[in-house]
Amino acid sequence: MLPKRIETTPQQAIVRRYIAWVLATVPFVAGAFPALSQGAAPTSEVKTLAIAAAHEIPKAPPKSEDAESCQHLTKKPSTAAGRLVAGQGWAITGEVALPDGIQAISFVGKFEQGTSGSCLLSDGNVAIFRGDALVAIAYAPRGAKDTIGSILPLEGGRARIWSGDYLSQPLADLLITGEGAPNLVPLAPLETRCGGKAVVPNVYGVPIDKARKLFVSNGWSPVPGKIGKDRAEQGREIDLVKGGVVEVESCSGTGFGYCGFNYRGSAGTLAVTTVGDGDYPNVSDYGVTCR
Repeated sequence: MLPKRIETTPQQAIVRRYIAWVLATVPFVAGAFPALSQGAAPTSEVKTLAIAAAHEIPKAPPKSEDAESCQHLTKKPSTAAGRLVAGQGWAITGEVALPDGIQAISFVGKFEQGTSGSCLLSDGNVAIFRGDALVAIAYAPRGAKDTIGSILPLEGGRARIWSGDYLSQPLADLLITGEGAPNLVPLAPLETRCGGKAVVPNVYGVPIDKARKLFVSNGWSPVPGKIGKDRAEQGREIDLVKGGVVEVESCSGTGFGYCGFNYRGSAGTLAVTTVGDGDYPNVSDYGVTCR
């Protein structure tokens, strides 16, 4: 494992262990793991993340003081691969089934509690298993801007890796190549939902006034929000409505300044969340509810 933040002697030992193993086995990777076809090897097309062949999960660093306060971001493992990782002391943040019997398990070693229920997750990685055999680990190299926090499934046999920041953002997509090798690739420009019946554009970090145009062009219609006269924070919602974003539902006056927006499509509904206190806050997340 090559975590982003190397702060303690145990973590440095883990790094040295992985580097030594990778350097010693690079010429033999294809033959060492029968799960991968001849010549296939894990690859990363994302500059901020790396992936390497591996066969052993190291012990986790000592638990941080904020671990209990951040339990809402972890989960009890439901797969043999997840239980294997948890058995080494790591906190599991995601389990995703991929094609060809692949399981991707995201796990972290440290937590730091923040505001509004947020937490900073560090020493994060994604372990890729075929069955109960570990074949690769994705990680943020030392000095990288981002650290891995969790992994979530996507349609089409992909999974999305999210950052461990207080305000988590997507970093890359994980897919399995035709040769059976795990590959980290940039976020897809379009994401399908509802069995391919709905399409959502990649609008992370895009101001809501521009994002809504992309939603409309992909079949989503704004649903006008219900602005209550007795809401203390209604001023911001009214400003957004006056600015043409009539679908704003509510905004928070504290923390990250979340705002919610709703859209309707032929396959279901789309709920969008933004952050920031600008005139047109940026999209941070979205979710689709299929009919």
